[in-house]
Amino acid sequence: MSSKLLFRNTLQVRNTSRPAFIPFIYGLAARISQIPLRDMVHNPTYFANSLEAACKLFKYDGITNAFDSSIEAEACGCELAWVGDYEVPIVTKGCRLNLQRSDDLTRSNRLSVLMEVTKRLGISMGKEVAIIGVITGPLSLTKNLVGEFDELSDLDSQQPEIQKAISLAGDLLKRFIKGLCELRIDAVFIREELPVANLLDNLTLVKDVYTTLFNIIRFYNSYPVLVVKNFELEGIPNLHDLLRPDGVILCGNRFNEDDLLYLKGLSESLSICFGLAIPIGDQSVLWEQLNLINDFVIKSKAQGFFYTSDGEIPDDIPMETLHNVTGKISTEFSNKNI
Repeated sequence: MSSKLLFRNTLQVRNTSRPAFIPFIYGLAARISQIPLRDMVHNPTYFANSLEAACKLFKYDGITNAFDSSIEAEACGCELAWVGDYEVPIVTKGCRLNLQRSDDLTRSNRLSVLMEVTKRLGISMGKEVAIIGVITGPLSLTKNLVGEFDELSDLDSQQPEIQKAISLAGDLLKRFIKGLCELRIDAVFIREELPVANLLDNLTLVKDVYTTLFNIIRFYNSYPVLVVKNFELEGIPNLHDLLRPDGVILCGNRFNEDDLLYLKGLSESLSICFGLAIPIGDQSVLWEQLNLINDFVIKSKAQGFFYTSDGEIPDDIPMETLHNVTGKISTEFSNKNI
């Protein structure tokens, strides 16, 4: 079975083989190719070749095309600062909402490059491995557009500005996602990793945007997967009721067996897949978590779980560590003949 089919079966909660591994590799790909990230992301040849080389080197099951929330923000007029050779730029200033024109949004150079890179990856590797588009969610993009704020509850006091930002974010993301899905990607990972306790309440502000985005994704026979961070597992049914994603990636969580049993039950009852984020950058808990998850999946035959990294894999991670992770996943499941 190809890696592509393995992942698409997981998205449909009917994978009877080993779990797919879909890590977030971005700055690390630039480092492997010895190209500064800033140079890589402005050159489609460097960019596509670097992502392809990383996938072939570590033998994972799907390529995520980016992990950079500044791409959409820059397209809307936000100011950025590049801080290191292999680090994503940070948004330093929001945009002037009244000066943005929706028909200019997709003229961003980096958006155009990313579309071309995704197209090339689909042609060169899309038959064997999954190709996944990664975008900034409308709530997170709204945060970048209006500038930094500590609590999303502050949005209520800035409602006119927030509505303009949501409209701008929604317009860009609709165009961006449509363009990606026309390239026949397998899934869209939508990042809403804001560190707030009231994420569900604030997601209601962008529910209509999500409905449109998910409809576009599904029209092209792709799958919307939401990426959240430090999200309480008990809130997943409410999240599913609100947005109806096909999958949820749980970053920041450290799982025990009861957690995994609960998620398996939700996966089966709601027909939703879960991305279990392995803390590859944290050696103190990496192997404990990976062993626990591996043993559970082998024993329970969970058909809707896949593995990912807990956020972007650090660019300075020892290569041996990542080789050992991918090797352990494939070897253990081959030996146990799941």
